[in-house]
Amino acid sequence: MTHKILIAAVLTVFALSSSHVLAQKLYKIVDEQGNVTFSQFPPKEKSENTIVEGVQVNSAGGKDSVRYVGSSAYCGDIRLPTPSKSSSSRSNTYYAERVQSSLSNWRDRLRSIEQSSQERARRKLNRGTSSSISSSAEQNSRYQKELDRDTKRMRELRCAIDWAENRNASSSEQVRTAQQESKRLEQVHEELEARMIAQCGREPLLDPTDARNAKDRRQWRACSKKYRNDLRKVERAL
Repeated sequence: MTHKILIAAVLTVFALSSSHVLAQKLYKIVDEQGNVTFSQFPPKEKSENTIVEGVQVNSAGGKDSVRYVGSSAYCGDIRLPTPSKSSSSRSNTYYAERVQSSLSNWRDRLRSIEQSSQERARRKLNRGTSSSISSSAEQNSRYQKELDRDTKRMRELRCAIDWAENRNASSSEQVRTAQQESKRLEQVHEELEARMIAQCGREPLLDPTDARNAKDRRQWRACSKKYRNDLRKVERAL
């Protein structure tokens, strides 16, 4: 139990103290009596029977930069939400919701990778040193590949989270503005519709059996043309 607590404590302190780098190394030192200690530095002097094993541990720092390809933005392989070309209030609200949803998902993924990376480091440190040279080399190679993969993913996710948090700060205001604009446009739509009905009446239903129906419909369309054009503009903005 003491051994496991020591590992956890060293990993935690070390990660917090090295947030400006991507990864650091811990040294597991087993002396002649089998006592295990951990250090950020290899021993300056060691006897022939002392075993020293170094393990890379991911820290909390490091992130990619946003790159742009045409109108799309990426953090590594992560494609960031792209705002709609439409400036309607519905489009702005939908975009803000996508950013918020992506931010939540990226935070969960980063937390999961960080936890699995730390657990992998603990398992490696806890693993015995009695493995054969070839087996140990294979394990170290596999561990390094997993470390590189996790480091790449975490850099991408931190980049995406940072981007989304900056967008999210302004998105809340954009959503409020969009909602206010949507209400205003709905009111304008209702007023235009009421004025059109007051001036032109309601659109006559198609009735092929009524000889005057076609003429009434033409008159209504001519009367309501401007109103209908304005209504379509408002509907596109909604």
